[in-house]
Amino acid sequence: MSHILIIGGGVAGCTAAMELANSGVQVTLLESSERIGGKVRAYGCKATDRCNNCGVCLAAGLWDKVEQHPGISIMTGSTLKDVMGAKGNFRVLVDGQVGRSTLAGFESIIVTTGFDTFSSVSSGSVEHPVQAGIISGYRLEELLAGRDKAGILPEAPSSIAFIQCHGSRDIHEKAPYCSRVCCGYSTRAAKVLRQYYPSADITFFYMDLQRVEAGSYFDTLQKDNIEFVRCRPVKIIPGKPAKVAFEKPGAGGVTERAFDLIVLSEGIHPAADNDRLAELCMLGIDENGFLKPVKDGKTAGIYLAGCASGPKRIEEVRAEALTTARQLLAEI
Repeated sequence: MSHILIIGGGVAGCTAAMELANSGVQVTLLESSERIGGKVRAYGCKATDRCNNCGVCLAAGLWDKVEQHPGISIMTGSTLKDVMGAKGNFRVLVDGQVGRSTLAGFESIIVTTGFDTFSSVSSGSVEHPVQAGIISGYRLEELLAGRDKAGILPEAPSSIAFIQCHGSRDIHEKAPYCSRVCCGYSTRAAKVLRQYYPSADITFFYMDLQRVEAGSYFDTLQKDNIEFVRCRPVKIIPGKPAKVAFEKPGAGGVTERAFDLIVLSEGIHPAADNDRLAELCMLGIDENGFLKPVKDGKTAGIYLAGCASGPKRIEEVRAEALTTARQLLAEI
């Protein structure tokens, strides 16, 4: 029986693991944290009176299925330390919960280590001390996941600001690229906030807007009294309420507006461990710090899937993981 090692237990890793295991392939899933699921496990559904196509439901029940599958061996709290051998007979050194061990006999390896957020990274153009009233996009996801009929936030806000491109489109953070996901998750979250807090003023401060859905998507948001201000804020001033200082388009000079809640719509950043993983797994690093193949997987036996190789939406991560798993199945 073929044996595949998957490094990373998020959406990509778990999707590939299920596809392989359901086809009779033995899978070992290596995850550095204490549970599988990655960041998406904390994401909240963004449905209002209808589905808003946020992609979270694509992972519904996935973690339970992986944990219960007899063909998948899960090693949480484990870190890859070395890779030896070649395609058809890889051996790996792993630091796990019970110490260091060597695992052998892997046909191929799939790297699905995901990404880092900008929650703790200061943008070169916006100051954002950790204060009440200023939260990251990831924290908003957690709040959406825990919402009930009573509400989402501890107190009903009268005004909410979203700061787009937080930590991306920024050369100071070595992230000049667009993260591609921020417009989608933040505007869908705004729809949910509007449903719960219909009288709140909701404002987006943005540089450019990515296509989210077909048709006049952003026109629909504006009709729902969601305001869009094209600028990059100069400063965020903490307090109750917090304030956003920005250059008002067409007016010149800097003005300030107060908000009960400010959401930093953070982008996707290369994982901090990418350089080390690239060296261990015979991979390269692209101009933005994401992993890239040096040789094709069929030759090297090392494959990439998910956000380890760049920003992707949930549905793209899932599709890429399925494609990678099926490519491996065709080669076995």
